[in-house]
Amino acid sequence: MNLQQKLESVLSESSGTFGVAVKHMGTGEEAQIRAEQYFQMASTFKVPILAALFRDADAGLVSLEQRYRLSEADLVPGSGVLKEFLPGAEVALKDLATLMIIVSDNLATDKVLEIIGKERVEAYMRELGLTQISIKHDCWELLSIGAGMAGEKKGAEGFRKLTESFQTSGFDPDSFIFQASPENNVATPADMGRLLELIGTGKLASEQASDGVLDIMKRQQLRNRIPYLLPDETIIACKSGTVGHVVNDVGIVYLSDDKGAFAIAALSSGNPSVKEGERVIARLAQTAYEHFVQE
Repeated sequence: MNLQQKLESVLSESSGTFGVAVKHMGTGEEAQIRAEQYFQMASTFKVPILAALFRDADAGLVSLEQRYRLSEADLVPGSGVLKEFLPGAEVALKDLATLMIIVSDNLATDKVLEIIGKERVEAYMRELGLTQISIKHDCWELLSIGAGMAGEKKGAEGFRKLTESFQTSGFDPDSFIFQASPENNVATPADMGRLLELIGTGKLASEQASDGVLDIMKRQQLRNRIPYLLPDETIIACKSGTVGHVVNDVGIVYLSDDKGAFAIAALSSGNPSVKEGERVIARLAQTAYEHFVQE
């Protein structure tokens, strides 16, 4: 079987709806499934944010060493560690970016977006020719809309109310955020794959900017999707995302025996459980890895 057939075979056992784009960045061999369909990005939208941040740092518009004081007004529920810190902690911009990726810190993400500007991230995607990546909500907005609490103000009280809502009710499965609309944080697997390829081949604002993005993504600590079934020594630069029935992971996998690297974007919806979505993504990555290594 060719790569396309192998990936389709994996997805034939899935209950969710998956969009996949896989491409070997050396040979150009690729396979795509629903690659032009919009999917909610969940926390994979933090990759475009990271790319825009390093573009701005490369241009001297921001300093990665600048420290920012965090307050109760910055609190965001969900993944991450900064929400557990006492108010008043001062964190460097690069550390915020690192936490945004390696532990998917939502507070760090919204702080970075506040600093560089949400609109600038989407504008940068357009500059790169990626017209099918839309970023309309920060983490707070995404979570509050998904919980049926749109317009809830940030701060200690809003944080408490939103956290309690998730503990009791979770996400509204009929929420607007799950609609495949450019008015949401959506992307096609094809465009997400192209962004990964630009990062992996040093073609962001500069090779230095690309390397900065890769360096952080390679430090990923959440490894239960793309990395899960790959050899332990495999170098992987990735970013996962989950919101409700959406289970995603996108990244660059470096092959053994100097056989290059491939980009993989796996976005999904309608998963009956997070674990099932994770299992499918792990098998997709394993299938692509084994295919390219055996070439």
